[in-house]
Amino acid sequence: MERYSLKTGLREQTILKDVYFTSPFNLVEVRENKKNQLLEMMLMSSSPGLLNNDFYDITIEVIDGSALNLQTQSYQRIFVSEKGTQQNMAISVGDDAYFSHVPHPTVPHKGAKYKAKNAIHIKGSSTLLWGEILTCGRKYMAEGEEFQFKKHHTVTEIYQDDVMIFKDNLYIVPEEINLKQFGLYEEYTHQGSLFFIAPETDITERMERISEVFSKEKGISFGISKMMENAYSIRVLGNEAQQLYKLFTQIRKDEDLLINLQGRKN
Repeated sequence: MERYSLKTGLREQTILKDVYFTSPFNLVEVRENKKNQLLEMMLMSSSPGLLNNDFYDITIEVIDGSALNLQTQSYQRIFVSEKGTQQNMAISVGDDAYFSHVPHPTVPHKGAKYKAKNAIHIKGSSTLLWGEILTCGRKYMAEGEEFQFKKHHTVTEIYQDDVMIFKDNLYIVPEEINLKQFGLYEEYTHQGSLFFIAPETDITERMERISEVFSKEKGISFGISKMMENAYSIRVLGNEAQQLYKLFTQIRKDEDLLINLQGRKN
């Protein structure tokens, strides 16, 4: 089992209080301005990706009043895996705390099997931004690897004060279903989802701004839904991983900036 864990702390700004990781992981701080409230961490790995029978176990604790952004270094590749690969992620976000995470897209290679469980616990005063992007595989390979993976199953559950407020269950077995049929991927090859919630916030203005930006993008289809008065979710289909990643990352950067601006006012 490969694992990493981190816990934030507080001085004048958010600090890294506890960190632990095994090979192939490394966690480094990438915050350029040390006076910023937001702690920016990057996950690095010496492995090319998830290999057969790999099990990643991840724990993140964002304590009350702290703010964390977790970034990734590169695309998450899942290699051919007869026994499968697995990742479990447990995240807790405290009162008046902030956590954002938009990892690079996942690329399942031909023959890959992958299962992931993301359990996120937040408080009523927490702010969370969570994104995920799945590609069809290495579609630009000479052989063409569109949807040649065996199985991809990810479950994301978000709880607010121990009450589930969001669940995304993505189960894809290309051999069992024609993903190009109407109502599924159709002419697209990649998909992404993003969830955002902030306390005492009417997110209508945010949704309108995002819709305006996304509507100008070529080659995508998207929907944005108001989940609660202070929460929205996005689902987007496209054909270019970098395009989806750029769109989601800009949303994340905008929210990260607000956290730093609020920290300076305080």
